[in-house]
Amino acid sequence: MSLILGLDIASTTGFAWYEPGAALASVKTGLIKAVGDNAEEKAASLAQQLVALIKPVRPDFVAIEQPMRNVVSFKKTRDTLAGPVDEQTINPNALQLSALAGAAVAIIAAYRIPWETIPSATWRKHFLGMGRSPGFDRAAWKRAAIDRCRVFKIDVKNADAAESVGIAMAGEATQTFRMMKARAAA
Repeated sequence: MSLILGLDIASTTGFAWYEPGAALASVKTGLIKAVGDNAEEKAASLAQQLVALIKPVRPDFVAIEQPMRNVVSFKKTRDTLAGPVDEQTINPNALQLSALAGAAVAIIAAYRIPWETIPSATWRKHFLGMGRSPGFDRAAWKRAAIDRCRVFKIDVKNADAAESVGIAMAGEATQTFRMMKARAAA
């Protein structure tokens, strides 16, 4: 048997321990809260907590939700004394996610654990049966992940933990995981 750790990385990172072939109700989930005043401090906090998580129960493989590779700008209206002003901005969390994912990958690689990042559309298609659906927004995706975990009788505290279950299960279908299993069987 192999043990897969799924990570939905954010300032509150959901994690799931999934053992392919075991009863789905045996999946264990939890949350890691990264603390700090900036992205680097939060990355350090996440890294330290990941060490504490994986050191006693070393996973055979880690599946990580791939952070978005592009930073999207959008128009925001800000009220000033002179009246409303439109300005271009970005979501600062998009930049922070790459720092957090980098910290996680560094720790996982230092332990020499095989890993792969999985795009959200890929793990959602594997776990929920649909990748990108018109009309689905962020809240709908999160509800769908929680509902799917309930169907499987997997205890989750919130959507971050539920999404980490989907990421872990999709990890089993990755080429990296399959090659790792084939090498172990040879």
